[in-house]
Order: sequence, then structure tokens, then C-alpha cells
Amino acid sequence: MGLAARASRALDPPTSSSVAEERTPLLPPCTLLAPLAEAAAWEPLPSSLPRRRKACLLAHSSRTAARQPAQHGGRAIPDARSISSRSCKHLGNRAAGGATEARSGSMTIMLRPALRVDAKGERLRLLEVHAHPDDESSRGAATTAKYVAEGVDVIVATCTGGERGSILNPAMDRPDILANIADIRRQEMDRAREILGVRQVWLGFADSGLPEGENPPTLPEGSFARTDLSEAVAPLVKVIRSFQPHVMTTYNESDGGYRHPDHIMCHKISVAAFERAADPDAYPELGAAWQPLKLYYSFTFHRERTAALDRAMVARGLESPYTERLRQWPEDAKHAARITTRIACADYFSVRDRALLAHSTQVDPDGPWFAIPLEVHKSAWPTEEWELARSLVETSVPEDDLFAGIAGSAASRVPA
Repeated sequence: MGLAARASRALDPPTSSSVAEERTPLLPPCTLLAPLAEAAAWEPLPSSLPRRRKACLLAHSSRTAARQPAQHGGRAIPDARSISSRSCKHLGNRAAGGATEARSGSMTIMLRPALRVDAKGERLRLLEVHAHPDDESSRGAATTAKYVAEGVDVIVATCTGGERGSILNPAMDRPDILANIADIRRQEMDRAREILGVRQVWLGFADSGLPEGENPPTLPEGSFARTDLSEAVAPLVKVIRSFQPHVMTTYNESDGGYRHPDHIMCHKISVAAFERAADPDAYPELGAAWQPLKLYYSFTFHRERTAALDRAMVARGLESPYTERLRQWPEDAKHAARITTRIACADYFSVRDRALLAHSTQVDPDGPWFAIPLEVHKSAWPTEEWELARSLVETSVPEDDLFAGIAGSAASRVPA
């Protein structure tokens, strides 16, 4: 199905008071988006915006507006706010939002890349659907950072607040943290979002928790995983119709064997929303129909990658954290064959790691996430893997781009 015409675009001007808050000169400015009241108002900096002057100050817009939530089946659809994105804090020689550092005398400036566009000249748009805050940083985050750096407009939709998640960092396992875990996890998500350079919305569901033990408890009443599918899919349909992504990503049916109930439900609503968002008879109150063109499942944790990292550590005379795990992990050729797409993104592993560390309740800086030195990981396994689950455009596998079959040629890139 072809791409529909986009709605008219709106760009919030920066407030004058916010200009003084940031002193880093930019060339030209990074895209900064205020919290917006309507999902339909989420828009990137238009490629047609005239160039004003080559040096300017980064401005943060702080305008907010209220709205009446849409209704579906008597249930208010959560306020899908987009809280931006690009603070251009230094990440090595890269900055969030795709800016690249350059020096001019004693002044640091940021150079934005050309925007990637589709065959019609529209900026490429990517929607990533995740179960909890921190999942966006542990599953495909380097791919995300790479596309942001290339000018792709990326939104992360987070299904739950992660408020029933365990505290996995001993340094954060304190009564005061646990008492405020919902607010703290939102603050962590804000920091990770800024590091990755994406926008993000909360779909508004309650974390289901991870039942464990021989007789696991029943999932809590009202939690995400116990929500009726037709009700749970509605907020995501609204996001799709508002943002109009070319590509969506989510998890496979078992999230690589993790089988957290919220991850399984995230898979279900993503697959359903991919189809129902395009049906004008489904949820007509949530906006005009829109058909994403491709749907991918993340394959971050798989045996082939783990074995390569293990071999690299052993070859360097270093202790591998995976040796015992691999002994108990049988090879599964059928599962490995599901991988269709490998994204070369080693240059963005450091951005991924910083985003992970932003989730300080979930990630121990001295824990297994960082047991493999960065340079070893970049050398031994420089890609992130995906499975192409749905495609409405012609493409051939294996792929090296989530936008294969959609993106225009390099010559058609639009100057930022």
C-alpha cells in the first residue's frame, strides 16, 4: 500500500527565556520539540525550513497544552505526550539527535546530517514499541542511535511505567527509591530518551510484574498483560495514525525466550496495531487510517552473537561471562534462520551504553551488561539483528537497512 499524504505541519517556536539556559552554539540547530498536547502535532523540523543564520543557540521550548483524552470503549486513551529529545549533550564525538561535533577556535559547534527521506522526499519515520522503560536501551538502541544520527525521526512508545520491576542495581536498592519507583523510572526514561535523541510517549498501562517460582502469582488486576487486546491496542493505533511511521519495531512472540508477560503483550498489540491502524473501520475515532510499510522483531539476545563475544574474550585471554551459559544453551538453527537484517552500528554502542546507564535502578554499571569491553564488542560483533516480520514493499534478504525498499537514494537526501 502506498504512502498517504501527510497532514499539515506545525513547528513550535523556542521561548526566549529558554535560549539563555543553553550556551552551546549550533550549526544549524538540532530539532527540539516541546511536550505536545495532541499526538497529531508531533512533527520533525521541516526540511523546507529556511536557513536563517549559520550559528545560533540551542533553544528549549517549554510550552505545554491540555487536551481531552480520546475515548475507546468507555476508557480514556492515555495522553500520548511527546517530550523531546535532543539536548545535544556530548556522546564522544557524537551528540544526541545526530549532531556531530566540530571545533571552530574555542567554540564547539554541532553539524546536523542530511535527513534520510523516502522516494517521495518525506523524512523517514521509525516507531519502536517497548514494554517498559529501559527496554528501548537494551534492545536495538545502537540501531536507534544510528538512525537518529542519519536524520530519521524516531518515536519510542512505552507500554507501561515499569513500576513493578525489581531494582537490579544494588546501589539503588534502598527504601526511598522503592517508595518512589514509578517517578524514578520516568526520570530514568527521560535521561535515556535525551541520550538516544528520540521522542517518546507513554501508552499508559500498568506494569504486570514478572511472576516467578513454582507457583507464580496471578497477574495483577488491571495490569497490561490482563487488558483485553481490543482495548490495549487502541492507544498504539492512535500513535501510528498520528505519527504515520514508515517502519515499526517490537519483539517476537516470546521475546527470544524471555517470555515476560508484558513483552508478550507488547508483541500482540504491535502486530494487531500494524494491521488495524490501516483499517478505516477500526477505531474510527482515533484518526485517519495509516499503514506502516514494514514490521521488525528485535533479535538482540541470540546464541550466535553470544558465542562470538565469548570466543573474542577467550582469544584475548580474558574471562568470558558467557562460557557456562553457552554450555546450557543448545544451538537452534531454526531460530537463528529467522534473522533477516543486520544493522552495522558499532559506532553507536557507546550511545547505547550511556542510555542503559541512565536506567540506574535496572542496570548495575559493574554488572553483566558491561562485562564485555566496548572495543571487544565492536570488533567481535559490530551489528544488531532483526527479523522482518511484515513487509508491504519489495525487498530482498538479507538486509542491512530497516528502510530497505522505502528509503530514497543517497543523492535524494534533504539537507538538514
